Amino acid sequence: MKPIVVVSLLLIWVLPFAAVSLMVAYDGGLTGQIPNGLLFPLVPESEKFIRYHSVDYSSPIDHVAIPQHPLMAPNPGNNMHSDAYISDTYEASGPLGLNTEVKSRTQGFGGYGTITFDSRGRVVGVYGNAVALQLELMDPYTLQELKSYDLPPRSLDFLFQGVLPWEYIGAGMYFYLDSQDRAIVPTTGNAIQVIQVPDPESGGEFELVRKYDLSDHVVQDEDDSVAFVLPEWSGDYYWYASTQGIVGTVDMESGEVRKRRLEGELIENSFAVGEEGVYIISDRALYRFSQDGNGDIVVDWRTEYDRGPHMKPGHITRGSGTSVTLMGTPEDGLVAITDNAEPRVSLLFVRRSDGLMVCSMPLFEDGKSGTDPTVIGFEHADESGVGTGVYSVIVENNWGHHTFPISYPEPGLTRVDIVRHDDGTYSCEEIWASSEKSIGGFRLSFGSGLVYMYGKDESGPNEKWYFIALDFATGETVYKKLTGTGLGYNNWAGSLFLHPDGMAYSTTIFGLVMMRDAPPQT
Repeated sequence: MKPIVVVSLLLIWVLPFAAVSLMVAYDGGLTGQIPNGLLFPLVPESEKFIRYHSVDYSSPIDHVAIPQHPLMAPNPGNNMHSDAYISDTYEASGPLGLNTEVKSRTQGFGGYGTITFDSRGRVVGVYGNAVALQLELMDPYTLQELKSYDLPPRSLDFLFQGVLPWEYIGAGMYFYLDSQDRAIVPTTGNAIQVIQVPDPESGGEFELVRKYDLSDHVVQDEDDSVAFVLPEWSGDYYWYASTQGIVGTVDMESGEVRKRRLEGELIENSFAVGEEGVYIISDRALYRFSQDGNGDIVVDWRTEYDRGPHMKPGHITRGSGTSVTLMGTPEDGLVAITDNAEPRVSLLFVRRSDGLMVCSMPLFEDGKSGTDPTVIGFEHADESGVGTGVYSVIVENNWGHHTFPISYPEPGLTRVDIVRHDDGTYSCEEIWASSEKSIGGFRLSFGSGLVYMYGKDESGPNEKWYFIALDFATGETVYKKLTGTGLGYNNWAGSLFLHPDGMAYSTTIFGLVMMRDAPPQT
């Protein structure tokens, strides 16, 4: 590519955001709409909203309800992946493509790792850029910041070690909201902070309620980071995992810590909590842990998987790229993960009760197969809500030689079903495969029967970013809504979140984008 072309593309993408960043710095924290790229006026009206199927093409999905964790905020929307089962499913209907509106906010470079919803439906999220981290409370309809709380900043050491900001998974980018509207946040200082979200009637501020210091309970001298925290179902302990392979419990009352190290293993993905135990995946194996009543950690079972010969393009580590997703009940339910095998990754189904792998399904194209976010998973139900023994999982291909901020994703998105037969055996099959592309998080709405993605159109220098809805039953694309053009609307592996009132949010590298159907005119 000629230098003048490269310079032109950089100007088209960067100038609007340089201007916004200067405004933010000058005005002491001004937020505004994410600006479009300079070529936005050239986008034809026909490409701003594309409908492939009618509004009533998709139907709500009968499913086994995801159990409500007693110590977490109401499902869904209490952590990065919706609920304690890490299902990435939502009861509410997301946008149906009815005069869908787009709203955004930016403070310059930076985005949101996790978005949650408190008991009043307000948005609680952690915003971060290369260094600073902030817990924010926002109006869910306007995205106006209501309150904020500064978290400990990131050290620049990780940059000098070659870890780029979007590859750094510690420091509160994963947090959860508890049943008392408190954010439970692992911080850069290897502590768990318990932070009360303010009551709007009192006009209060975020308040630090308690801090658990874990600095002596991580791997020393190896830049370890407490990255993931969730509560045990019983309510007596926090469970945490560090990137260097420490698994630990923290007594909520006394603060006493018990831990064990998974020798030679790393933990780079969030974990799930079921009624019967805690499910954690390392770069070598899937575990179910419990504790003995005193906080000491018990390995209930360990199941190894094919970690592959190397880290794949588009991944941040070698080994599985997925979090752990639970489906069904503790007695006969399943765990869904992927491995890192070549020439294709496989979707693995493991019994929750004993860790036995009962089925596997290779995915995507040979030599271009990999997944780095989690999967969507749930059990189907009959009309009365009773499980049918049929489970569905949706997996996204993230393989590609991505160079920030430009991604080169491969197709696509695939649904696999697994059936439990009367004799206790299982069979699994691919139901559909979509050619839609993304490297970011994706979500399923039970209410609308739609799978939501956020991806780009790769035609030319006027990079267009779309909110995409696919039919769960068929995999057909139902509609695409243009959110914006240029660098600011680039989600770069960010996640999607669905509000109970039907809004959808996507983090981008310059802020947050909201999509919602326009209210009907009266």
